[in-house]
Amino acid sequence: MPARRRPLLVIVLAALLAGCGVAPTPLVSPTPTGAPTAGTVSPGAAASAPATPAATPTPLVPSVSPSALPTPSPTDTPRVSPPPLGTGGFTTPIPADPAAAWTGIRWRKLAATDPLAHVRSVTRWAGGFVATGDLVATGTSARARVWVSADGGTWELLGADVFGPAAIVVGMGAIADGVVAFTVQSGINLYADDASRSPTDLSSWSLEGPWQSWTSTDGRTWTAHPGPGFTVPRSMMGDGGYPTLLAGAGNDLLALTLDNQPLAFTRDGVTWETASLNAFPGGPAGWKASAIVAFPPGFVSVGDSPTGPAALASADGRAWTSSALPAPCPVGALTAGPAGLILAGYEGDYHSPTAVWCSSLDGRSWRRLAGYAPLGEGAVGYCRGVCPDGMLLGNGERMVAYHDPSQAGWASFDGRSWRPLPFSGSRPTGWSEPFGYQFNQILTPIGMLFVNTDNGSVWLGTPET
Repeated sequence: MPARRRPLLVIVLAALLAGCGVAPTPLVSPTPTGAPTAGTVSPGAAASAPATPAATPTPLVPSVSPSALPTPSPTDTPRVSPPPLGTGGFTTPIPADPAAAWTGIRWRKLAATDPLAHVRSVTRWAGGFVATGDLVATGTSARARVWVSADGGTWELLGADVFGPAAIVVGMGAIADGVVAFTVQSGINLYADDASRSPTDLSSWSLEGPWQSWTSTDGRTWTAHPGPGFTVPRSMMGDGGYPTLLAGAGNDLLALTLDNQPLAFTRDGVTWETASLNAFPGGPAGWKASAIVAFPPGFVSVGDSPTGPAALASADGRAWTSSALPAPCPVGALTAGPAGLILAGYEGDYHSPTAVWCSSLDGRSWRRLAGYAPLGEGAVGYCRGVCPDGMLLGNGERMVAYHDPSQAGWASFDGRSWRPLPFSGSRPTGWSEPFGYQFNQILTPIGMLFVNTDNGSVWLGTPET
């Protein structure tokens, strides 16, 4: 299925800027002890689970339009006592350990009144879980809903005063002794169509600075800090201009970046360090990143350099190792599990491209996969040539392949060995377009969330282990 363009701005230290850098120390294979073998396994074969892979949060990167808005003080603002929690909590089955293999998915359609239907991302950290959701209108601005849970089963909604009435949480990441949130401010988007304006639709609101990072040791009490100090545009204009927060797998490193801006990274959410884009192949103008993900022990990015397609890896955000992608592997979208990555790109005629999947177990050595196991090939929609017959999701803890026509699924830790996921319950419906393009598919520690962007219907797929 065609890769969906996501705003590049990735907070990744490693990444970003998409790009990624060049590290003197070669990236070490992240495959944990007991991880699935590298050999391709048929979709019907079960894969063994790796031992304790590092978890990586899965931030959402919404697209937004420009505009103007309020400016909170960037100075540190500690909250003396935990703010009261609001109403709107929910319960879910307690998530399994990230190393546990999923053996099935039980689907259920969520009622529009169920708070869980408004969740859009979930981050696992040492003290529990934090979920961010869609927006609540507050007059001339909007704020993002945020829930916290100690065990991932009982969730409580934070009050509007925690981050402020106009704060949009655009990133969340785990650090050694807590969790970090990253926010911007919202205001009315003067360019939005009044006839289609919706309080929960990001396109109805503008997003602007100042950027702030927030730290917490319990998920409930948060302290605001100034964001990174590099120069950034006052108004963030959609694709390539929206920050996303990623956590480095296993090293508590968080990073932030915008297109054509320096990298900023932090280990505590308070002190930010910047790195020059000159560290990347060809410098700021020569390196064009396509994607970036957190991957042990740091980050991996793919893109185009003056010498051709390349993969970059870094463990610390300062030094980067560059390796050329083999000719059969065009740059594209990256999907990460704890023990491997899949790079999805296209080759051939622009009007009738052929999709290509390449795989790596360490972020440095890549090989083209034969076909799109376990999804199989399809010849409909954008490709007209050959595309995977379904979609691929990943959140650093695992990958999931979802076959649209039959609504069947498989899970993997490395992208080469796949375990079938038998489905039960009320499966998502309404796949009126090839590959379900009217759906947002979100992979989280609590399961799979499918949001129908046409009518707002939401399904939760709870994993069985």
